[in-house]
Amino acid sequence: MSTHRILIIILLALNAIAFTGVQGWLGGAPPRTEPERFAQQLDPERIRLASDPPASAAPEAGAATDTASSQPEEQTSAAAETGSAETAPSAMPPDSGAEAGSAGTAAAGTAAAEAPVPETPPAPQAAAAAPVPTSCVAWSELSEAQADALMRRLRGSGASAERSKIETPSSWWVRIPPQGSRERAEEQAQALRALGVRDLFIVQERGPAQYAISLGVFKTEPRARQMLTELRAQGVRNAGVEPRMSTAYRIQAQLTADVAREAERGVRGLASRRTTCAQR
Repeated sequence: MSTHRILIIILLALNAIAFTGVQGWLGGAPPRTEPERFAQQLDPERIRLASDPPASAAPEAGAATDTASSQPEEQTSAAAETGSAETAPSAMPPDSGAEAGSAGTAAAGTAAAEAPVPETPPAPQAAAAAPVPTSCVAWSELSEAQADALMRRLRGSGASAERSKIETPSSWWVRIPPQGSRERAEEQAQALRALGVRDLFIVQERGPAQYAISLGVFKTEPRARQMLTELRAQGVRNAGVEPRMSTAYRIQAQLTADVAREAERGVRGLASRRTTCAQR
């Protein structure tokens, strides 16, 4: 007999001995199964898990169970009634199909009426109005008050204006320069009277011409020069001719005729001093 057969016979013998021991045929007690363990427990109905509610809540749980058990019956009866109600339309007369079709058509018409109507695209905007032409306008020989009022009105209308100051001789003055004090001016006046000059006066107003001796004011320079020649013939050597300056203002702006007329409104004398000028 070979070694393999001997090993197989030994394994079979060991398996048979193990099976006999498990079944208890060798005199030992057979292993217990789960049903036998539950049967040998004492009062298994009193065992509670830690998460279970206390024993006092048991009746309420029972009541809840009864309520839950009664709900299927009610649902069953309600389902039965619903079934009977659903089977009722099958007994409708043949005309009901036509009425249903007309109702569907009416509903479709209502839905079509309620559908949003596409908006008409807006018409293209009209072309922007052409700008109003402007021109160069100037106001000359204005007083300070007129210039101030006109500048305020032009700035209020949004126009940009330029203001300039112009000084021109308005007259010519024959005079002896300021003497520095009243006493010296009186002495010079006495000397002039001694030479036969009677038309004179001493300037008293404060300013650069104070204590000057005026000998005459003339509108033209030639007339002032003639007077100076006559005084020198009388022996007056320190007299001279000086122009007396007047200040005028000029305002220039690039604007429309309507804005120019609106700026002139309420200020006397402006319309007559407006002229056109060359654009820069």
